[in-house]
Amino acid sequence: MPAKNKFSEVENQSDQTQDSEKGFFLSEEMCRKLAESQKQYRREQRRQRRLEFSWVSWFFDEFPSDDMFRPALRERRNTRQEMMYHRFRQMISWSFWSRMKSSTGVKLVAIGGLVAAFLQAAPDLKGVEAAVLPLSWLLLGGVFYLLAVICFEIRCPVLLKRTLASNEDYLGIEGRRWLLALVEDELRRWWSIKSYDMEIGAYSPESNKYQTAEAITQYGDIPVYDGFDDYASTRIEYALNEYSNLASVAMWRAEFEPNQYEKFSPVRVISPTNAPLRSFHLSRLNSFDAKLSKEGKEGDLVLRWFDSSLMFLSKVEGPHNLTVSANAEGLLYLFQNDSSALIFTRIIAQWQNTMRPWSRLLLICLFIASGGCFAWFVLLQMKILIPILM
Repeated sequence: MPAKNKFSEVENQSDQTQDSEKGFFLSEEMCRKLAESQKQYRREQRRQRRLEFSWVSWFFDEFPSDDMFRPALRERRNTRQEMMYHRFRQMISWSFWSRMKSSTGVKLVAIGGLVAAFLQAAPDLKGVEAAVLPLSWLLLGGVFYLLAVICFEIRCPVLLKRTLASNEDYLGIEGRRWLLALVEDELRRWWSIKSYDMEIGAYSPESNKYQTAEAITQYGDIPVYDGFDDYASTRIEYALNEYSNLASVAMWRAEFEPNQYEKFSPVRVISPTNAPLRSFHLSRLNSFDAKLSKEGKEGDLVLRWFDSSLMFLSKVEGPHNLTVSANAEGLLYLFQNDSSALIFTRIIAQWQNTMRPWSRLLLICLFIASGGCFAWFVLLQMKILIPILM
């Protein structure tokens, strides 16, 4: 009897495995989606490798260097490559090439150009050994230098240029308002719009978000979120954390329950596909809230994040019509005095150090052309002077 029972159990298990093998199959639609997901995964892997190891990607990456959203450790740059990356990024930044621009250099170029033009126009003053060609290269080098200075003044981001040239001791109300407007304009660059994926949302058709998105599509529009994405939210939190450390200001994160706060520390956020984008609100603790919470003291900063709701794409404000102060409330608390305003402005200004790669490329080429013309002028002059001295 036990042998028969074991034999029947083995037969039942074999029948179940055969039924399961017959019941599982891949349809054409599933195969197509699987192939698309594999292509998307390989495409993302190639993009990450380019960002990690390609010098061209290092140059044309407009956003600051990131240590938060990096690939796996085995796919990252090694120590030598990491040093080369940061050195290269510093050498192609706006702040590095701003050192080449000075009022003294502009004056010398202007005087040298006038002298060269005067000697070109007066043949009798040249002397026997003077040559027209070296002075032409000097004049051409001065023209390239002036063009580079003009390019820097026009194309360098305003907030960064304002920070690099900042040497005043007193800003005043108007100066702080001007810096606040520049910071809000930089945050506008980080504002994004994300569409709602209906295929993924269909897996939970009873959710309110899917029903809202379905209603929007029935009106012939596209359901979208607008706000700061994961990368921008993490970057903002790290900037606020750095500000709180430099300004010696205590900062808290608001919990879901009223008058409940936790010590603020930046958090790396990775949200699912259909997660909403976010906006933030900064406030200060008053004496009443400080007594109720028993966590902070009056004057401490409090950060709150709010999820955005699904919107019609046609109703969402574009980057040119966006009002950042309505979605990043409370930044005014960071600009109540000069020292606080300058600290936060310098932190945000570093985000612009690698903006506008084509303008930076033009600036670098103009400075190199100016230096090359001046070096060639010196070489030609040496060819004239060395035989005389010999």
